[in-house]
Amino acid sequence: MSTGRDHSSLPADSLDQIADDLQRLRIAAGEVSYSELASRIAHRREENGVNPAAARVARSTVFDIFRTGRSRINAELVAEIVIALGRDDREAEAWRTRCLAVRVTAKAQTPNAPLNPTPNSDSRLAFVVVLMVAAVGLNLFGGSVVSKFELPIFLDMIGTAVVAIVLGPWQGALVGLSTNVVGVFSTVPATLAYAIVNVVGALVWGYGARLWHLDKTRLRFLLLNVLVALACTITAVPITVLVFGGVAGHAGDDFIATLRAIGDGLWASVFTVNISISLADKLITGYAALAIIHLLGRLGLSEISRRDGPALNTRR
Repeated sequence: MSTGRDHSSLPADSLDQIADDLQRLRIAAGEVSYSELASRIAHRREENGVNPAAARVARSTVFDIFRTGRSRINAELVAEIVIALGRDDREAEAWRTRCLAVRVTAKAQTPNAPLNPTPNSDSRLAFVVVLMVAAVGLNLFGGSVVSKFELPIFLDMIGTAVVAIVLGPWQGALVGLSTNVVGVFSTVPATLAYAIVNVVGALVWGYGARLWHLDKTRLRFLLLNVLVALACTITAVPITVLVFGGVAGHAGDDFIATLRAIGDGLWASVFTVNISISLADKLITGYAALAIIHLLGRLGLSEISRRDGPALNTRR
């Protein structure tokens, strides 16, 4: 079906014009959401024999194709989007050709610029180092706020979550471990004993997003944070009981003492308090991390990370 002007036949004058025309095509198709487009593209790739993991495309990657002010564009992805919007292969090929023509024109205008510039390894390394250092600082800041105001929460894993989801689980684990090691000197020495908790949280966030795709919808992302909370509690409770005897120097100690006073056992008291605090903490942490990740994407920094941030479907 064709509606109005055939924008794929317009002159290949600029990437902004392509983005505008593609947006009009999306609106004409019923304002298909970017998440739905990503899902359709992945499904079509799988039908063509592509491995499900390799077929997946992030919502933010699709969204960026429609954004003006770009300096480059993925012609193949544009063609896939056109097909996902209900157009045929012939029209998709016309869009792809148009994108390539714009790239050739841009090359002619700036002879020294590559046709498809990609961030070099130095840029990537700088991004990784800066992000990881900033993440450790964010964790320490959150922990210091909790310590100063004696809040019944943790807030020491926001940076861990960001790095685990953006860069990978083991990078997140390194941030978590570094946080607790540095925390010995900046906050509470006892924090070192809980380094494994930060590491476990990073692994669940990272693998949850990458292997189980728990960042794909609102419900899945909520479940991911609940799983992190449970994993952290299971890891932390034995440390609190066996190493600190149930008193770890946290605001939650008062709640543990209250439960014990009314007859609950030490293990049950520590678990009840920890899981309650951890659930609230990991939900706050997870969604704070999500906001930061989307901010990175808007700043264009997702292009030099391994992934484009969570493909969270905000429509569900």
